[in-house]
Amino acid sequence: MTIDTGKRVHTDRAGVVPVALPFADAVPLFTPEGERPWASGWDPHYVHPLGIDAGEGLVFQTTNKGMEAATWVQTRYEPAAGLASYVYVVPDHHTAMVDVRVTPDGDDRSQASVRYRMTSLSSGADEFVRAFGDAYEQEMVDWADAIQRHVVEGVSLAGG
Repeated sequence: MTIDTGKRVHTDRAGVVPVALPFADAVPLFTPEGERPWASGWDPHYVHPLGIDAGEGLVFQTTNKGMEAATWVQTRYEPAAGLASYVYVVPDHHTAMVDVRVTPDGDDRSQASVRYRMTSLSSGADEFVRAFGDAYEQEMVDWADAIQRHVVEGVSLAGG
């Protein structure tokens, strides 16, 4: 591995995703397993512990759009508070910190505040990170649409 010492691209974006579910039912949608039915192509493979239970220290891997596998670590999970945080790395490409905070929004609705802080790890990833930041607002709209289709219409977008 060669260390790239050039200045890298960083983006810090936050958005809100409305969820047509009460708080207690919305929180699990933002766990590795809870994303499986609504996030197209999302197929986490658990490394440690083996199993699907969310929790601090959970390690899993995903693949995305032809890139090398991303290794994720769940750094925080407090379902009663609606909090989940993750860090992931795609070797020699980019790394990100992801924070989710679900809050009630009336009796039968919730909203998830989602923050991504992403940094390229090589010059080859600079444009990827820049494009991610530019498209983030639309990404949150897409998440909201996918969750709506899954929750209200029962559509599964699983595609592991």
